[in-house]
Amino acid sequence: MKIQQKASSSTPDCGRDPVAALKQMFVDMTMGNRILAGQCPVRRAVFLKPHGVAKADFIITPGLPQEYRVGIFAHDRLDAWVRFSSDTLPGLGDLKSTVGVGIKLFGVPGTKLLPGDENATTADFILQNMDVFFVDTAMDMCEFTYAGAVEHDYNKYLDSHPITAKILDEMAKVVPSCLTSPYWSGLPYAFGDRFVKYKLEPIGPPFSAPPSQNNADYLAADLQARLNMGEAQFRFMVQFQTDLATMPLDKATVQWSEETSPPVQLATLVLRQQDVSVQGQAEYGENLSFNPWRTLKEHEPQGSISDVRKVVYQAGAALRRFKNGVPAVEPQAARELKQP
Repeated sequence: MKIQQKASSSTPDCGRDPVAALKQMFVDMTMGNRILAGQCPVRRAVFLKPHGVAKADFIITPGLPQEYRVGIFAHDRLDAWVRFSSDTLPGLGDLKSTVGVGIKLFGVPGTKLLPGDENATTADFILQNMDVFFVDTAMDMCEFTYAGAVEHDYNKYLDSHPITAKILDEMAKVVPSCLTSPYWSGLPYAFGDRFVKYKLEPIGPPFSAPPSQNNADYLAADLQARLNMGEAQFRFMVQFQTDLATMPLDKATVQWSEETSPPVQLATLVLRQQDVSVQGQAEYGENLSFNPWRTLKEHEPQGSISDVRKVVYQAGAALRRFKNGVPAVEPQAARELKQP
């Protein structure tokens, strides 16, 4: 996670307001610097290297017991678009980068939690290829980011926070393919009157000889090759909180044991066979905005890091769309696949 400093009349103050300070560091400083340097189009503050965006179907498991038919999962099927990306800069290699997935569902009725998008008919999930977050709380995240953005010394922070250092080392792992990796939400969400974490588990994607990992963009090449050959599927699962002590809501470095609470499949995410390089598809994906608060009350994000995401992601999306001349509104319907 690379944060750049921008000359500013004020210094971020984590002690006063960690959410506001993180918005300042990620949006005003990081994105602001890139804009001043001429970045065009303006990209996200994080997970800004795209590997591809794909049309998908979100199919609720037939015969799902009533206790699981909560909110989004009360439907039978929803259209979706899925964006795969890495938390690194375009131009840098994919190898050992943290890979993320943004899922946007369409046709979801009901009031959304994100201010300004209450009437949107979309809902978002955000996951990455690590089952925990690298810091516990918003304050921890602010202090970590401040160490790099203002003090230019992550090592000083990491030396005194060995758990964060260990998790960051584990996050730097080789991902052979976006379609063969599991993904987790890392952070918890409400599920009606219960709490869960989300997981995506791959189900046998189309075989393709993997491109050389010496190719800086091998994940994009692999995604394109596999989806050209056929559809790919993921189990969409929820892991229920069964123990308040060992499954906390605001201590994000703590792993929720899958032995104690095995994930339950509620849906299947089916990525259709397609050419992800068809004209306009990549641009469509890059103009989409993903925010975990763009969801129903039944799935309200939990914990202080989620509070950060609401503010920072929304501010970053607004700035990016404004600078790129993209309307700051949610799409009413899913884009149809176009033939090359």
